[in-house]
Amino acid sequence: MIYKDFANKLINNFKILGAAKVAGGILSALTLLIIGRTLGVEKFGLFSMVISIVEICNILLSFRIWDTSVKFVGSNIDNKEKISKYLALSFTLSMASSLISFLFIIFIGGNFADGILKTDFSSKQLIASYAIIVLFISTNEIIDGILRVFDKYSYIFKINTYTNLFRFTLILALILKFNPSIQNIIYCFIGSYILSFILRIIFLSTTLNENRIEINFLKLPSYKSSIGFIKFMLNTHFSNMLNVANDKNLGVLAVGFIGSPYYAGLYRAARAIVKIIRRIMDPVLEIIFPELVKLYSEQNFELYKRIIFDSTKILLIASVTLGVIIITFSNQIITLFFGPQFIKSVLSMKILVIAMIFHNLAYWVNPAMLSSGNPKFLTIITVITTFIYCLSLPYLINLMDHEGAAISLLIKNISTLTLGIVFYYKFLQNKN
Repeated sequence: MIYKDFANKLINNFKILGAAKVAGGILSALTLLIIGRTLGVEKFGLFSMVISIVEICNILLSFRIWDTSVKFVGSNIDNKEKISKYLALSFTLSMASSLISFLFIIFIGGNFADGILKTDFSSKQLIASYAIIVLFISTNEIIDGILRVFDKYSYIFKINTYTNLFRFTLILALILKFNPSIQNIIYCFIGSYILSFILRIIFLSTTLNENRIEINFLKLPSYKSSIGFIKFMLNTHFSNMLNVANDKNLGVLAVGFIGSPYYAGLYRAARAIVKIIRRIMDPVLEIIFPELVKLYSEQNFELYKRIIFDSTKILLIASVTLGVIIITFSNQIITLFFGPQFIKSVLSMKILVIAMIFHNLAYWVNPAMLSSGNPKFLTIITVITTFIYCLSLPYLINLMDHEGAAISLLIKNISTLTLGIVFYYKFLQNKN
């Protein structure tokens, strides 16, 4: 496939998935802003901390499988029997680890929640309720990955749009007609996860039927193939465990624990606005990874490297443009969306804008390492950047509260990009 044809294919897929991400991002941001305005800074911070606790535990306890599934399915795209067996293994591992994760979160919440959150609210019940979503997360990720392998981006568009619209509608109805407590808001989130799971099952079944692929959970890959799959998965899962050190999870929780839920609320509000910059990167990452897997297996390294370079250049231009707009109108944006009570989050939002630009510039590091069969180097980079983040985070939070957390993330993202460039020149630059 010549570069022009390949680029046109990526652009068409980006239009579909990008529209889904933008629509989903707008609805997600609207959902968070009405939650923030309704709950106020401190309760919004508590709500964010509950989400962070559950997601941190799930990252540690539930296997990250989707990128391994994409790698093995994409590398055997013409072998329906192998695809069927790898999907059976993927979903079996996903369901087992998700159930274990759910049970451990219930245990952790029941024994340690009050000590972490330090609130008058029933933190145990909040964590136990929100933990239900972990039963769906891993399987949902696998299905999304498989839909991307088969170029079913229109299905992903529908899933994202319907799910986010449903969640927004539930939250809006709750606030207008019923009791907008943290517990009831969590129930709305659970409902949206259940809907998204049902939609994914429907679209996955359609895709597999179109390609005449049947999943038989009694037919798994051979012992050797299963071990290879699991080894690759454990490498990526370990890297993902280290990625628990991010601003969404550990950052919010650390700000709330070291500072207070009030500062966690400010930080979460800043993240909600800045997340739109990451939304630019998400569809590129999701589209590029399965394509890089195919190109690397075909040893088409010239096109492989050109795709990385050109997509990064486009992301840089888009991210900087949007970042400048957010920084220029930061006061007005925070006041408009969250209200004047959140105005103290402006400086952290500006710092997070710069951090997200560096994050987008480093988007290719993860898919390049995985598609080239080098998950151990991804682990090394993740260990180093996680150490840097965890070392700087408590110090900077004590020094500058939520603004310190934003600076810590900026340092981490710059480190990731720097180490990724080192990896590129060492392992990919000379491949022809």
